[in-house]
Amino acid sequence: MIDLAPSLLSVGGARTGIAPANLLDVENINGGIFYWADRTLTAPSMFTGDPVVYLPWLLGVPSFTFNRSTVSNTGNFKLQNVSGNTLARDVETQLRASALEGAFFVYRCWQADAEASWIEVHGTLTLDDNGVDTVSFKAIDIFSCAQDDTPLENYCETCQLQWGGPRCGSTQANECQYSFQSCQVVERIMVALNNYEKNYGETSANTPLTVINRTRRY
Repeated sequence: MIDLAPSLLSVGGARTGIAPANLLDVENINGGIFYWADRTLTAPSMFTGDPVVYLPWLLGVPSFTFNRSTVSNTGNFKLQNVSGNTLARDVETQLRASALEGAFFVYRCWQADAEASWIEVHGTLTLDDNGVDTVSFKAIDIFSCAQDDTPLENYCETCQLQWGGPRCGSTQANECQYSFQSCQVVERIMVALNNYEKNYGETSANTPLTVINRTRRY
């Protein structure tokens, strides 16, 4: 169940009203903040909370599908790139002046008369297509598991940890042989064991043995 603001409930049930606006707040890796919308309007910023003027550069927004799993939501934001002369386009100028690759974004379907949003999406942007008249940014879910960088490791009998590193934890003077037998911190070893060593002695119980002749007599 999605909890909506009380102001949205009254506005949503009205027969007429102001159409919702698409707002896109973007903060690049250098700290620069940009405000884009599908029409010019003033709304509170998601980053500062202060009222700001949104530039009418947003031409298209993706249709987000929400899942109750780790499935990532992706889509494309399309921005206009025709204002100004051909040598200094709107978005093209900002692309040169800042780094929008990997920038953090907040998208809102904003209801101006209720001063609340119907939908709010957080994620990162990557440049998808830089055309003559439009620029397309691919929006990626902020919780996208595919964006996590994991070390390349093999499932084998050789330990995959770097000796003496933080994951290894060894403080010995001599390097190990990256095997279970030579491991200096066994509780952290990362290998596939195919043999089990016994650290206890084997004993035989002193039980009386009775020889049984199983030869069948005729």
